Amino acid sequence: MFNKIFLMLFISISACYGQQILFPNKGIQPSICIGENESIEMVFGKGNAFYYASSIDKGSTFSSPVLVDSLQGLHLGVSRGPQIASSRLSTVITSIDKKGNLYANVLNHKTGKWQNRITINDVPEIAKEGFNALTTDGKNTFFVIWLDLRGDKKNKIFGAISKDDGKTWSTNKLVYRSPDSTVCECCQPSIIMKGKQIFVMFRNWIKGSRDMYVTASMDEGNTFQPAIKMGNGTWKLNACPMDGGGISLNENGKLTSIWRRENQLFITKLGEPEQPLAVGRNASVATSNQNTFIAWQNQGKIWISSGQEEPLSLGLGRFPRVISLNEEQAFCVWEDNMAIKGMVLVGSKK
Repeated sequence: MFNKIFLMLFISISACYGQQILFPNKGIQPSICIGENESIEMVFGKGNAFYYASSIDKGSTFSSPVLVDSLQGLHLGVSRGPQIASSRLSTVITSIDKKGNLYANVLNHKTGKWQNRITINDVPEIAKEGFNALTTDGKNTFFVIWLDLRGDKKNKIFGAISKDDGKTWSTNKLVYRSPDSTVCECCQPSIIMKGKQIFVMFRNWIKGSRDMYVTASMDEGNTFQPAIKMGNGTWKLNACPMDGGGISLNENGKLTSIWRRENQLFITKLGEPEQPLAVGRNASVATSNQNTFIAWQNQGKIWISSGQEEPLSLGLGRFPRVISLNEEQAFCVWEDNMAIKGMVLVGSKK
């Protein structure tokens, strides 16, 4: 059964055709990815359970959500929650329980069945903050990162790789350790992969500053380069921002990041100065060679921009996520009072 929606927003003009609830099911913290043939795959949670739905027509309709799994004490809310990525043969969802264990559930595309959950962390109960991020090369390799307390009870970025479509996972690998005790313990990290390249963005905590850093691997996660601070400014803060920003790669492999300092959002290319965008938080970015789509929340509403034009409001909501469908289109999803809402975005033609 498919739930009917048909929404489109042209971000190159000031026109908005409203917003739609995607499912009758209640839920929060939707995460989305692109599958085969520009399909959209989604996971969202409610209580201890999480659900999967998909669209094969660029978001015009979605399948009815199906229960994937239920974890006692599922980490969910405030940017925490299950993450999703899709390859040719499988879809992987990663989730964390409040004991601090990280799991993978794998959908076999040939059989259409979900396998039983797999434990990814090789030291028990070390992901207690509940943040993880997942990516894939689109073939058969997946890479997941999380905040990890092993050894010294200080949060570090750890990762694991699967080279068999999520069926098995490697020994856990240290991706980054802060030289000043810990990385920020309350912000969602981001990860993206293209070929053998992997980029990881996270909020650090050095000498009282909670700034965004990016580390990269050019060899499929075997080694990671020294982390680079994003932007020229700094944010001295003795509190939790609860805001990790987002990253995107276009088809040419150019990295774009969006993140928050104080109440200001900035957009940054790797190695370039930051550019102010708008007041807001919880931003997400998707790029193609032709368009940049940015979504964020401010004062209880969802806003979008191309980064060069005045922001447009999509209506009430929070925690948006946006992905590119092709050179001209993207899809944005968000939560609003336990409803999952979404919209097709259309950029300019060049």
